Amino acid sequence: MTFTRRNLMKAGAAAAVFPTIISRASAQAKQLHVGVYNSAQGKLIQKEVIPKFEAEYKCRVFTTEGATLANIAALRATRDAPRFSVMSMDDVGIPQAKQEGLIDKLDPAKIPNLEKVYKRYIFEDGFGVGFAISSAALFINPQVTKPIQSYEEIFDPKYRKQILLNTPKNTQSILMLIVATALATGKPLKEAQYLVDSGWDKLATLKPNILTIYDSEAQVLQVAQGQAAIGGIEYSKAVYPHTAKGVPLDMTFPKEGSFTGINSITMVKNAPEPELGAAFINRILEPSVAKMLAEQTLSAPSVSGIEFKPEVAKFLAYPDTKATELGLFTPDWNYIVPRRGPWLERYNQLFTS
Repeated sequence: MTFTRRNLMKAGAAAAVFPTIISRASAQAKQLHVGVYNSAQGKLIQKEVIPKFEAEYKCRVFTTEGATLANIAALRATRDAPRFSVMSMDDVGIPQAKQEGLIDKLDPAKIPNLEKVYKRYIFEDGFGVGFAISSAALFINPQVTKPIQSYEEIFDPKYRKQILLNTPKNTQSILMLIVATALATGKPLKEAQYLVDSGWDKLATLKPNILTIYDSEAQVLQVAQGQAAIGGIEYSKAVYPHTAKGVPLDMTFPKEGSFTGINSITMVKNAPEPELGAAFINRILEPSVAKMLAEQTLSAPSVSGIEFKPEVAKFLAYPDTKATELGLFTPDWNYIVPRRGPWLERYNQLFTS
């Protein structure tokens, strides 16, 4: 998810075009407009979930693909004449969408599967619900580099020009800033997020170790190919699909803790089809659907009571107790979002100047 002004403008322009994938159904059926992620997960929902939903509810489902900022921009663009009933966005975007009056509170009576969701994945007093959870930490080639025990290790001069750093345009940069602050202050990540002014000097000492700034998930393969020793901070959904295919890549979780990356879904304010929208959200939270998405994308579901084969379970921060064991931490986006613009500008200047 990007935060630069230029990308925000691009998101708005993209939203105005509304590239839409239309499913096959009767022209007389009700229409449901849904925003999905422009990812493998979005393709899975279009292929595996929507056709059965259309058949059961005798409707047409139109999907628009986008990332969080583009999806929020689409809601702004249609505020006066709502088009969407359901919109996907990461947990970082939900406070902003709620504050702007773009989304509505989820109704448990109409979405009974909400009862199965772990409480940590229900956001903003019920204005959004997570459905696919990635862990966010460092990644390595386990054939070459030992697991990283502490984030302090990546500042060691022995890793000079050996680290891939995620682009300052992405949310993961905020996570690295929190890590640097935690190391500088000795505070846990949960406290360090409120003290980032104390972390800049520490973060600057990482610069000699940076080989390159990467902005594509495909570039994580540079670590597998031996071009770099360590990469991150990155979401597991960008790493584990390669690991599962036998590529020498793996996540590594330092003792200070790691972060979450949460794909979420929301009900649009003044949705044209609120009943269908609620049914669609309920379907995404259906355990069988959640299991299918998790197995295909290697992102953990948010609903309880699902069993996975060991070869899949090892990649998932699931059940909820495993997320706790990994020390997964969800930042306080209500605090961070209003400040992220200046932070990311400074971050960008630090590593690209």
